Amino acid sequence: MRVLVTGATGDTGRAVCALLMARGDTVLAVGTDASRLETVDATERLVADVTDRDATDALAADVATRHESLDGILHLVGGWKPGWSDEVTDWLNARLVVSLLNVSEAFERMLLAAPAGRLAIISSTVVTHDGPPSSAYAAAKLAAESWVAQLNQRWAGTHAGAVTFVAKSVEPSSAAAAVVAVWDHPAGDRVLL
Repeated sequence: MRVLVTGATGDTGRAVCALLMARGDTVLAVGTDASRLETVDATERLVADVTDRDATDALAADVATRHESLDGILHLVGGWKPGWSDEVTDWLNARLVVSLLNVSEAFERMLLAAPAGRLAIISSTVVTHDGPPSSAYAAAKLAAESWVAQLNQRWAGTHAGAVTFVAKSVEPSSAAAAVVAVWDHPAGDRVLL
């Protein structure tokens, strides 16, 4: 399969890339730091800031020159900060929400062109769907999950779908093993890790 991994230089991203490469997939690893990205096991290493829409669109245009479709987008851009200030909210939203919006929209055509395209994110057990979020982090994760739900509605009737993996805390190797099996899950699944 041909898989785009955003946030590839994080611990979980590295573990995901290694597992995908070990099973023979074409791995397009995306990160913001070229020197860190060089240490990631991948077929292609692509430097881009996916919190920036123009940079993400340019990345997608570049990838489209070499690949017709993507079987998967494993969106692992993350981060955590405590509190609920404007600064914290802006920092979290850029990484957890804006990057997801940018990537899913820029690469949507390529994902829809695959026989069974899948997008995956990792969310958190702090997200509840029965009341207001308790922190800026929970609010950003809730917004990301809401966008995944909207994508599934938008992609209804296609072969594409999005899956949310949910963890209390992320242990890179077990999270990676679950995420690389995203094609085993139907669109809309919310899988507890």
